[in-house]
Formats: sequence, structure tokens, C-alpha cells
Amino acid sequence: MRFLSHFSMAVALATAGTLALTAMPQDAQAAKPKKEKKSEIKISKEVRPKVAEIQKAMGSDAPATAKPLVEALLAETLGPDDRYVAGQLAIQLGGTLKDTGLQEKGIIASLESGRTGPEQLPAFNFFAGNFAYGADRWADAAKWFQVAYDLGYRQNNIEPLLAETYFKRNMHTEGLAKWDEIINNANASETKPPESWYRLARDRALASGNMGLYSTWAARWASAYPSGDSWGDAVAASRRTSQADSVQNLEVLRFMKATGSLKTSGDYKEFAEEAQRKNLFGEVVAVLEDGQQKGIVSSTSPLIAELLAPARREVAADKKSLPSDPSGVRGSGSSSVMMNFADVWLGYKDYGKAVTFYKSGLSKSGADVNRGYMGIGTAEAYAGNYAAATEAFTKVSGTRAPLAKMWQTWISQQTKPAASAAAPAAAEPAS
Repeated sequence: MRFLSHFSMAVALATAGTLALTAMPQDAQAAKPKKEKKSEIKISKEVRPKVAEIQKAMGSDAPATAKPLVEALLAETLGPDDRYVAGQLAIQLGGTLKDTGLQEKGIIASLESGRTGPEQLPAFNFFAGNFAYGADRWADAAKWFQVAYDLGYRQNNIEPLLAETYFKRNMHTEGLAKWDEIINNANASETKPPESWYRLARDRALASGNMGLYSTWAARWASAYPSGDSWGDAVAASRRTSQADSVQNLEVLRFMKATGSLKTSGDYKEFAEEAQRKNLFGEVVAVLEDGQQKGIVSSTSPLIAELLAPARREVAADKKSLPSDPSGVRGSGSSSVMMNFADVWLGYKDYGKAVTFYKSGLSKSGADVNRGYMGIGTAEAYAGNYAAATEAFTKVSGTRAPLAKMWQTWISQQTKPAASAAAPAAAEPAS
């Protein structure tokens, strides 16, 4: 994780306006009116000659000779105004000498004086935290960063630095709670958090070993920045926290296909093999042809000869044998039989028939309600009937509930108005 360089620190401090006092002549106080405003800094008689001596040394060809004078002044028991002035001198001299230790002493003295102006307090607290961070004093860094953040400071990647002070102390739960606070605050201010924040929080959740936290943050990343990568990660996280049977695994793969998160030939192989085991020839063909169109499944892949070609040979006869209506089903017509037919029609992209058979399956005794509503939601989502799909997914509970929730999030992303372009993301701090 980066912290500010000596040069960047000096520039930032100068920009904050901390150097105004250094131009003050040694008799400046004598020239001031007797009735001064409460906000003005008054150097005591005892300290005034010491300040003059320091300024003279700082302006000489050997400014380093001022360092012991400044450190001696900082070591004294000083009143608020004198301590503030001593701090300002230390900040400037530290910048000149590229001495971050002296700069830190100056920042702390200025803050402790209670005389730092409100316009400078956010930056001063940030730099105090930055110095502590660079010295691996994580608790001190957290304290100063938090004050700066609470005062509205939002520069120099303060948000990831603040969160990282907890992870550096192995306080994973607290660190993720801090990320939650930071991201919620940004959203409340209508400043969309950069994608790097979600990725950092996801990474820290994964590193904690708590798969529940990992799943939560992976889903939040996908919700804020939907893509094949983010949804693929959310699905992978969900899979690590649940035990899915073969039918549920196929349901997950269907969601991955919808969200563009089938990324490797292995993903397509898993999908095709799962569908083949259930004699879903149409779905085998559809998914492998999709992989070919995207250039993920090559024409020389073994999947073509082993799975795609045999499935293509079965399609015509299979479709001819299918009942087009639940009333045409021979035999028991049980719930599972109806839902199996629904799966077949889903694979052939006849979503209307698929919904009809899922609903018929739900009407039978002993129906697997969650499988039925998951199937209806998937078929309606594939068809672009998002309201109907959402209605079905809200009725899913049990082990399928996390997948149903992801479907609902994805649907909301398809239906909300296009957002205006987000501001450029802040640079991601290095670990």
C-alpha cells in the first residue's frame, strides 16, 4: 500500500496553505494592533526571538542548522499559539530538508495546539495518519485518518488507507464494516464508489477465510459493476458456500450464461456435460454454439466431437417426441416429469412452453416448489419478461434463495435507466 512521497507531501502541505506564517517578519507581532481578533496567532515574548533565529537559519545557505533549534522549541512546554508556530516551522523546514520525521512532529504540534484553522484540519489529520501509516503504526493511522474522513477529507485515497489500517491488524470484520460505511456514505452522497473499492473489499473478505463475507462482497461488486468477471466471481463465491445437487448446478450455469460469466472452455464443458446427463440436447447445442460464437470453444475442441455433434443428431427426433402441452403427457404425469419436460423446452428456447410445464409441475402433489419457481423465473428472464421473472424468483427459498437473489439483482440492472458516466476511479493502492 502506497503512502505519499516526500515531494508529494511537501506539495500537498504547501497547497493546504500551511506556510503562511513563515513569511512573517521577526517584529510582526509588534506591528500588530493591540486589539487583535481571537483567530490571530500571537507569539509570546519569550518565543519570539527563538522564532526569529530559526527563520534566519532557515533562510541561510545551511537550513539544516535550523533543525536542532526547531526540535528544541518543540520540546518546550508551549502555549497554544507558540506550539502552533513551532509546528508550522517544523513543517516547512521538514519539507526543505525532505525530513518526514520533522514534518510529522510539526503536524502533530499544530494539531495539538488547537489553533489549526478549520480549513487545514482535514488535511493535517490526513497527513498525521499518513506518517503513522508509513511507520506501521496502524492504530495511530486509523485514529488520524478517521478524524480527517469525518471532517470531509476525500483526497489521496484516504478511504482504502483507512480501511486497510484494520486489515493490517488482522481486524477483518472491522475492516469490512469500515468498507461498508465508506461505500454507503459515498452512495448516499451520490458519488459512485470506484470499482477498485469493491474489489479491495472482496479481496480482503476472501483473505479472511470467511466464505460468507466473501460471498456477500462478491455479490456487492457484481451489483455495483456488473460484468462477466464480477458475476462469475459472485457465482463462484456462492458455490463455495452452498451444496448444490446436479439440477441446482445446471440452474447456476444457466445464470452464468445469462450474465456472460462463462469464461473458459471448462465452463462450457461443465454446462454441456450437465445438460447431456439429463438428455437436454437442445441446451447442449445452444451452450456450445454460444461458446463457439464467442471464440471460447474452438472448432478443434474435443467438445465438438464428444458433445456437440451427438447432441445435434438427437435434436430432430427429440423435439418430435415432445408433448407440446401438459395434457399430452402419458403415464403418471408427476411433478418431476412435468418439470423435466419444462427443462427440455427451456433448452430449445421455447420459453412459453417451459413456463407452462413448470406451472403444471407445481400443481402436482409433492412438487419441488423451489425448483418450479426457479425454472419459471429463468425461462421468463431468458424471454425478457422481467416482471414475471422477478415475481417467480421472490417465491424461491431454501438453498436456491441466493441464486434467486442474484437473478433479481441482474434483472434490476437490465431494467434501470442507463446511468450517467461515472467519475474516473481513484488509483488503487498497492498492497
